[in-house]
Formats: sequence, structure tokens, C-alpha cells
Amino acid sequence: MNIIQRSGLLIIGATIVLDQATKYWALEQLTPPNMINVFPFMDFILAWNEGISFGFLGGGVVPPSAFILIAVLISAFLLWQLWNSTSLVVGLAFGLIIGGAIGNVIDRAIYGAVVDFILLSWKSWSWPVFNVADSAITCGVGLILIDSLWPDRRSTK
Repeated sequence: MNIIQRSGLLIIGATIVLDQATKYWALEQLTPPNMINVFPFMDFILAWNEGISFGFLGGGVVPPSAFILIAVLISAFLLWQLWNSTSLVVGLAFGLIIGGAIGNVIDRAIYGAVVDFILLSWKSWSWPVFNVADSAITCGVGLILIDSLWPDRRSTK
């Protein structure tokens, strides 16, 4: 196992632990209608997401088991990509995405929905409520996109 693989696995584990710890805190502290104002643009409020990103396909349209299967298959593919990665940045990105996906899979398996609790808003605008796993996935995808700006580098074998 090389440094890229070890780093990716460490990021997967750290992401899952941080995600689940913050969701546990949210479930304990944010019982509706409790809301915590963190900054003028950020609140913690408990929300349940039965769909995929931002509630798309929610409301029981697709069973949680389908989302779990898709996330597990994508995570397995990304784990294979991590094992073949030659770029530390891309290896870390795969770790963030896999860790975030597994964090949300754990919620779906236990609750049938994903625990979300971070709300960003400004004046009349607000972003859909999200969690640490969603942030990790977004950051991982962002790192891959940034890495792709250098086409002369190969990030996988």
C-alpha cells in the first residue's frame, strides 16, 4: 500500500467519523423546532433528506435501498480508482467522496433518510440544508475538477 492509498483510506475514515459525530450531535441538540444561529448567514437546524442531493427524488419516490445500492457501487468504483491513483490530490479527493457517500449510506440504512443540519442563507436566499458528508463529496469533486485543469498529468494508471 502506497502513500496515496493510505492517505485516501485515512480521509475515508476521518470523514465518516466526523460526519457521524456531527449528525449524532444534531439529532441530540436540534430536536425540532430547535435551531442554533451560528453566524448571520449560517444556522443549524434538523432536516431529513429522503432523496439525493438537495432532496431531488425525495418523498418516497425511490426507496432508500436503491440509493444505498447506487452509493455502494459508486464507492466501490471510486475505491478502485483510489487504488490506481498516481496523484495524492486525486487520492484525497476520492477519499472525501467515498467517506461522504458512506456517511450518508449509514444514515439511509439506519433512518431511511439522511440527517441534514447546516443551513446557509443570506437575506431572502437560502441553500438547501446539508451535512458534513455532503460537504466532503462537494470538496472531493472540486479537487478532481481542479486537478483536471492540468491535462498533461495522469491521475490514474
